[in-house]
Amino acid sequence: MSDTAAALANWNGMKYLDRCLAGLYAQTCPLAEVVVVDNGSTDGSQTWLRQHYPQVRLIENPTNRGFAAGYNQAIAACNAPYILVLNTDVFLEPDFLRQALQGFAPGPRVAAVTGLVFQEATQELLNGGFFLRRQIRIRHSTELDLPEEVFGATGAVVLFCREALEDLKVEGEYFDESYFGYGEDIDLAWRAQLWGWKVRFQPTPPAHHVGSGSLDGRLRFAEKPAFFQRHVLKNRYLTLIKNASPGVLLRLLPPLLLTELLLWPYLLFRWPLRAPYLSLALVDVLRLLPLALRRRRYIQGRRQVSSSYICGFFRGL
Repeated sequence: MSDTAAALANWNGMKYLDRCLAGLYAQTCPLAEVVVVDNGSTDGSQTWLRQHYPQVRLIENPTNRGFAAGYNQAIAACNAPYILVLNTDVFLEPDFLRQALQGFAPGPRVAAVTGLVFQEATQELLNGGFFLRRQIRIRHSTELDLPEEVFGATGAVVLFCREALEDLKVEGEYFDESYFGYGEDIDLAWRAQLWGWKVRFQPTPPAHHVGSGSLDGRLRFAEKPAFFQRHVLKNRYLTLIKNASPGVLLRLLPPLLLTELLLWPYLLFRWPLRAPYLSLALVDVLRLLPLALRRRRYIQGRRQVSSSYICGFFRGL
């Protein structure tokens, strides 16, 4: 029996499912199972899956619970030592999984392995593992020929060690479901680093990612619907509240203050009609603050590394 299962969360991604699943079933390292959680799709995804891929274990939610919750369901349903978390708009080359598994070679505790990910339309590099910018934005690795320890792995395609996922759960959740979507991969990566786990980039055959497939490929913040922009803004604050130690916050304070001074005037100028709605992200943060602070106490209470160690993953400090 294979050591790896695949966990997918789908929302109106039917047009990508055939190519995504065909790539999974063509892997030179066969999968033990493929679990797809459907988040209340309205494009016929569920019926199509039952007709064309009856071997897939399909879990249907009546509504869209968000990608974080969907992935949590899929991961919990998998029964394998390694879990490949994959967006439905990601297409793998046949040897991707076999080579990614080599990233778990004996050595430091490795929670996750990521490989090469290219944007489907342009073939530009999207990910080779990431570090962080001072503004809590992703900066992708540029060292792509050799294995490398990185801060985190994009949630679009990442291979997890089951042992690590179980260790990293907070209040029963692998990914924080209060995020709904966007940024939950940064949050989990930060927690992994704090708790002494490593994330590794492993050179692999490229994965091809449409990017925001359920939103017709709208990758940039400015292109996303207001609902998703609101979550991006909210989750940035939640990630800092939960994971940043006083030492890290002190180092980040100047660029963070500058970002805040520029961000909200920009939003007001760029989307004068949308800005009041986007400002509800701050209301969301206040509503979720008791939960975030409770989780912060638990996360920081298990911290095994120094603030200087975490700051070493930021670029531009």
